[in-house]
Amino acid sequence: MIRARGLRVRLDGVEALRLDSIEVRDGERVGVRGPNGSGKSTLLRVLAGLLEPTEGTFEAPRRTVLVHQQPYFFRGTARENVAYALKLNRRPPREAGEWLERLGAAAFADRPASTLSEGERRRVAVARALAARPEALLLDEPFAGLDAAGLATVTAALRAFEGALVIAAPQLDGAPVDRVLALTAAR
Repeated sequence: MIRARGLRVRLDGVEALRLDSIEVRDGERVGVRGPNGSGKSTLLRVLAGLLEPTEGTFEAPRRTVLVHQQPYFFRGTARENVAYALKLNRRPPREAGEWLERLGAAAFADRPASTLSEGERRRVAVARALAARPEALLLDEPFAGLDAAGLATVTAALRAFEGALVIAAPQLDGAPVDRVLALTAAR
C-alpha cells in the first residue's frame, strides 16, 4: 500500500508539489495526470524515497521501484541491465531473457544499452523493473517514444503486474489504470 498525506515539496523556494492525499492499495493502478510542472515526477521521487518532502507524510512498500522518465542504464547490454536487477533480488540471471521476451525486447537483448532507441530503452527499463518483483511500481511517462507494438506490449505487462502501480503522464489515454488523480500546475 502507498499512502501520502499533506505533501508539500519546495525546491529552490518554488513549490514543486502540493498534494492533500493519495492512497494506492495493493493491486490497484492509479494514473497521475497533469501538465508539465504540476509535480508528477516530484511525487514519484517522494514515493520512491529519493526526495524528502518539505511537509507531510508518506509510506510505500520497502520493495518500491521507480522507472524514471529518462531511464538510467549501466554499461553493458540490455540483457546485462535486466540481469543486474535479478542479481540484486537473488534471482537467477537467466531469467533476464524471459523478462525481455515479455516486453518484446528479446531481439535487442545483446545490444549495448547505450545504442538503444528511446522506445527500446523504455521496454528494457520496464523489463528490468518488473524483474525486480517490486511490491509497488512507479512509472514516469512509461509510454513516451513507444511505437504501437511497444505500447501494446508494455501495457499488457503492466496489466499483469499484481502490486500497487502508479503511472504519471500528461495524458493517460489507454493506460491500464483504475482511476486518475489530476494534479494542477505548481503555484
